Amino acid sequence: MFQMAIIPGNLKRLKGLTFSKILGTGGGEGYNFKPDFRTYALLTVWERSEYAFNFESHSRVMKKFRNHSAEIYSLFLSPIQSRGKWSGKNPFQPSNDTSTHSIIVVLTRATLKIKYYIPFWKRVGKVSKSLENFPGLIFTKGIGERPWIMQATFSVWRSVKDMEEFAHNKEGNHYEAISTTRRLKGFREELYARFKPIETRGTWRGKDPVGLLM
Repeated sequence: MFQMAIIPGNLKRLKGLTFSKILGTGGGEGYNFKPDFRTYALLTVWERSEYAFNFESHSRVMKKFRNHSAEIYSLFLSPIQSRGKWSGKNPFQPSNDTSTHSIIVVLTRATLKIKYYIPFWKRVGKVSKSLENFPGLIFTKGIGERPWIMQATFSVWRSVKDMEEFAHNKEGNHYEAISTTRRLKGFREELYARFKPIETRGTWRGKDPVGLLM
């Protein structure tokens, strides 16, 4: 927690860094009302991939993380689609790489308006449960800047088809929660982005769930 407080100042001095967020995580696999105080996430966006690789391998920030962590898992991603805003801007600029990859990574995040906190979170339990053992889901974790107010879901899928069967199923809990909140204008800010994985490093619970399938 102390590192989460001091790291933003260290990140500002890094060459090539265009956007960053220090994130907590939710309990369980996806959305969860209870925080996971053992797991934290760092999102960084770079001008070039070389900056990202160098940061993960050699930066003081990552060295401090490793000195205090039982496990670190890093995913390098290339954006292929992004719409909406995060802190007033869209940090993900789709690359010119036209090659295809079956695995797809999805990041959705939103800031809720105050009066929609309770109605939204009443639906979260069903959404989280519906993610469990969903066909095609490789990895997922709920992340966020502030508990219960600014949250996001990070998920990795075997294919676009698998992801869309979960996210766009009009009879599913996820679709109902998001569409209802959006219809009521309950989001103050919202962003949706898709990526293709480039490389993975480290492990998650002793395994590399994404790298094994690349």
